[in-house]
Amino acid sequence: MLCRRLVCSNLFVLSLAVSALLHGSDAAARTLACPDLDTVFLDSFDARLPTTQLSQPGPFPTQTRSGVTLRAGRSTPWLAVYPTGSPVPRPLLIFAPGFQIPSASYAALMTHVATWGFVAVRVDPTTGFSPSHTEMALDVSAVLNDLLAPAALPITVDGARVALSGHSLGGKIAVMAANADSRIDAVYAFDPVNSSGGATGQPNILPAGISQQTIPFGFAGELLDGSGAFQACAPLALNYQTFFNAAASTPAAYEWTLDGASHTDFVTNPDQCGFSCGFCQTGTLPTTVTHAFMRSSTVAFLRTYLLNEPGLCGWLNGGDIPAQVVLRQRP
Repeated sequence: MLCRRLVCSNLFVLSLAVSALLHGSDAAARTLACPDLDTVFLDSFDARLPTTQLSQPGPFPTQTRSGVTLRAGRSTPWLAVYPTGSPVPRPLLIFAPGFQIPSASYAALMTHVATWGFVAVRVDPTTGFSPSHTEMALDVSAVLNDLLAPAALPITVDGARVALSGHSLGGKIAVMAANADSRIDAVYAFDPVNSSGGATGQPNILPAGISQQTIPFGFAGELLDGSGAFQACAPLALNYQTFFNAAASTPAAYEWTLDGASHTDFVTNPDQCGFSCGFCQTGTLPTTVTHAFMRSSTVAFLRTYLLNEPGLCGWLNGGDIPAQVVLRQRP
């Protein structure tokens, strides 16, 4: 279904009624396909906020706080960006970085998400050159434990509205953590890469790691790094498309292919990436397009599936998606 822009003046009244209905049930949010309403925020937290440019900063000023989560002899540093001036608990996004990429490489995306009313936390699980993906997923859940503790942050985290995200290996870790942790309500992964299952602690998680889940999923990816070069950064047999294919029975799933993007174009702060960003192909799609899509689709996905808001489908499956982005969607 493509989102249609409605301009009838009486739609505002209709959208109010739908918003009230959706806010009455978290279960409804998890089975909600992108609703076909006008583009307006109508949530109970933020009253009415404009949605004309989701790729632009939102209305909330932000602050940061760092911490370290300890678990089973492992330490996971994290940095939270959170909106200030909010008297109500805010929904949470936890983001895991790609292999050998520091989470600071995604700082711009996390700050952007926080300006739209979310607590956005980037984590750096213990890795090494042959990390245990199983342990990394447990690290993410342990960070969630800490963030939900009283006074963990100067703002209250809404433990009933939690999403995970990540890039590359971090995208796989997000899916693994969601599969093992019932507190997770949605996952949006950027060019996630699965494993063939040959190494200890690095399981092949598909299709079972997604097919049994009952939450919405979003997968943005590219095909430029699916083959070729010295070593493909996102091999076709393990790429984001295989994640989407495994999500056939989930309540909602999106696959966005960014034509001409490379695997490391999903790094929003390349100056923080180091040597790891030098091994993939050079994209032909301007990174300004990739990063703007990341910002707008992340906000739209989270506000649709965590805050139950109608009217954001233009940024998920409609006319606000860039021409270079190809969509597959279920249902």
